[in-house]
Amino acid sequence: MASIPAWTRLAAILATALFCSLFGPLPQAHAQAIITTVNGDPITDLDVAQRSKLLRVLHQPATHDAALNSLIDDLLMIQETRQYGMKPTDSEIGQEIVRAADQIKIPPEVLVGQIQSAGVSDTHYKQHFSAILMFDSLMQAFRKGVEPSEAEIRADLAKEGNKVANTQYRVHQVIFVIPTAGGVAAIRGRMEAAQQLRVRFTDCNSGLQLARAMDNVAVKEEIVRNAAQLNAPLKKLLDSTSVGRLTAPHRTTEGIEMIAVCAKTASNDDSALRAAISARILAGQIDAAAEKRLKELRANAIIVKK
Repeated sequence: MASIPAWTRLAAILATALFCSLFGPLPQAHAQAIITTVNGDPITDLDVAQRSKLLRVLHQPATHDAALNSLIDDLLMIQETRQYGMKPTDSEIGQEIVRAADQIKIPPEVLVGQIQSAGVSDTHYKQHFSAILMFDSLMQAFRKGVEPSEAEIRADLAKEGNKVANTQYRVHQVIFVIPTAGGVAAIRGRMEAAQQLRVRFTDCNSGLQLARAMDNVAVKEEIVRNAAQLNAPLKKLLDSTSVGRLTAPHRTTEGIEMIAVCAKTASNDDSALRAAISARILAGQIDAAAEKRLKELRANAIIVKK
């Protein structure tokens, strides 16, 4: 990993892995009644029951009508993106899982566990998030090259009182490599070694030297980021870790990882803040475009309720 934004993908990878491992085989099929068709594509009573369960987990209205409308929207989005040959990967679906979990302020693995407990099938859950993901990607593609104006960015800056100062972080990733064939015992051993280093690590100068001297431990190059460039969980993690200390070790695709927080300083560079505002404005514009297009699709669709 070469930069902090890459760390945010770890949650997506974790969510996808948990998603694939926690959901078991689908329950045995039983007779289903088609209650609605959308441009010829069917929605069954089982689909509605599944969607109601999912909506409850997502803290959204879960009545019969709400579930049916959610399914109709999904089919319209799938039909729209199907003509472009769009199909998401498991990793992309994992990122959508993380976004959904962030909206209801719970870890992605907790969200997956709640969905499993609710009895929502793998197929149903993945199809729902695939529809949202692909439709959003299509709206982004339609707006490619469109950027918020300087006036829009300045207006948002004014709403925040033109505050520019923010925290700049200087950090290193410290990774304990796990042997390929080590198994659970090896993972446990590397985790214990990481915990021991964390206790001994009291400043970056001596601590990083100590880490570099250890076998199968990688210390990445220094990364410098402003607070505006970080997502909320990562910023909270760095803010709660004292300068010269390591964050708690956690498992990643590279091994057992910790972050050495080597400096936190005030920064008057507004480039990261402006970039964050631009991204927020653009996301709002894409959401508005998606809502408008979905209304158009509904207006032109042939929806038959049995």
